[in-house]
Amino acid sequence: TFIEKDASINEHIDRMRHSATRSMFERNDIIIVASVSCIYGLGPVETYSKMIFSLTAQLAISRDVIVKKFIELQYKRNDTNFIRGTFRVRGDIVEIFPAHLEKEAWRIELFGDFIENIFEIDPLTGKKIKNLKNIKLYANSHYITAKPTLHQAIQQIRLELKERLKELK
Repeated sequence: TFIEKDASINEHIDRMRHSATRSMFERNDIIIVASVSCIYGLGPVETYSKMIFSLTAQLAISRDVIVKKFIELQYKRNDTNFIRGTFRVRGDIVEIFPAHLEKEAWRIELFGDFIENIFEIDPLTGKKIKNLKNIKLYANSHYITAKPTLHQAIQQIRLELKERLKELK
């Protein structure tokens, strides 16, 4: 149907946008040509670059901190439908299907508050493909705001609300 085709096109465009953004941070031999509508509203590069989460094998970090960071990067927990932009948790194993990858997902194996191994896995079967030393996770959405900016905006909104409520009363 038309709606399914439209969703498929949007998914493809989203994957291309994530791939291009990732390339800007990881490579120095690229040129990106895009229309203004393609990049409009993405915000400053500095904001996006602060929203990159790196993990390495043998790192001391708790599962809860990893999960919290995934949520901050706008990934959704979904233990049953493992698709791009989601993660799942099973005991000391956390798996994430990054938005910037098409056919690979990552498995992070913890022992307590310590990353033992990181694997690239097949997202459909869960089969380990290769061992990774480190990974970089990019935000699931380009429309993100850093926490300090968000907190400042919330404070300003509360002040304006207080003033406006006085006027309306």
